[in-house]
Amino acid sequence: IPAAMEPLNLTSFLVDFASVADPRLDRRKQYPLLEILLLCVAAGISGYQEWEAIADFGRLKLAWLRQYLPYANGIPSHDTVNRVMGLLDLRQVERCLVQWSTRRVVLPSGAHLCFDGKCLRRSVTAHQAQTAHAQGGRTSVTLLHAWCDEAGLCLGQYETDHKVNEPRVLPDLLALLDVRGCVVSADAGFTQPSTAAVLVQAGADYVLALKRRQLQLYAATQAAFAQAPDAEGWEAPVEKPRHARHETRCCRVLPASVLPEPLRAPWPQLRAVVQVQSTRTPTRPMPHVRTAAEPVVQTRYYLTSLAAPAATLLGLVRRHWGIENRLHWVLDVVLGEDQSRKRAGRAAANYAAVRKLVLRLLQQLPEKISFQRKRN
Repeated sequence: IPAAMEPLNLTSFLVDFASVADPRLDRRKQYPLLEILLLCVAAGISGYQEWEAIADFGRLKLAWLRQYLPYANGIPSHDTVNRVMGLLDLRQVERCLVQWSTRRVVLPSGAHLCFDGKCLRRSVTAHQAQTAHAQGGRTSVTLLHAWCDEAGLCLGQYETDHKVNEPRVLPDLLALLDVRGCVVSADAGFTQPSTAAVLVQAGADYVLALKRRQLQLYAATQAAFAQAPDAEGWEAPVEKPRHARHETRCCRVLPASVLPEPLRAPWPQLRAVVQVQSTRTPTRPMPHVRTAAEPVVQTRYYLTSLAAPAATLLGLVRRHWGIENRLHWVLDVVLGEDQSRKRAGRAAANYAAVRKLVLRLLQQLPEKISFQRKRN
């Protein structure tokens, strides 16, 4: 997939984000909206993320910025940048982000998409987070992300008012994407018949984690594997020792017909249930690493509409965590998302879209160096 992607640049960004409506009155605008957006993206690429630092960057690099836009009135103040980013229509920004991120990207049949949510921890104050909504409290901004593992690409984001509401906004994010023929994986919060129905209607297959909160379905799945010790299985090769332990994973698959009809009927096109059993064995004691003295066995279950071998399903389950390791971790550690205190209006979610733009531009650089060195 990466070889087929068109290289993105600031010019393509200006084209795709030109449709974002400017919420300000025409007679009071001194700085066009695109100039403010370009300033934020260019400063973000260079490592400047606070409003004051963004304005300082603009004044220092004004001649360079004028290669793209006129900046007839110079660089806006940090308060102006903050106010405008807080006023922008978030849904328009999200739509333009998807349009820009998926420019010339054609997902082949079987491409793996991961969906997961992420809270912007400091998008509200500690006092607001601990206060009831009826008394003026607020919830941290939560974004649902779509991640393509093969391409290492964030396809888009969609804001929801609470993490438990992520499955409710999944259809809205899917409406912005073309997922026909793709395989979608998600954690247990999405494991609902309604989610499976939405994915099937969109033309995608699903691999959904099953947890104990769904008591009857979980117990029936657990019993089915206990009664079928000879089920089709595949054991992954032993990984190299990491964190003073070996880890092996064994995957087994059973047809969905092993479940009672009342339990499997609500799930559209449910074809199989999957068991993944991981065993962690300590290799040597290390005082500075927390490891168990004995092997630790963990068993997880999944529902899927795929009729695929165990090795393929184990790979999908394993790669789902790419959204945490390759997207959320980078956003937090490299781009400082959780530490950001942007709170005015919709500034937190809108600037989160700017971070996705920055990340995508940095990912395109071919050098095998850290993101921080790429920014420098």
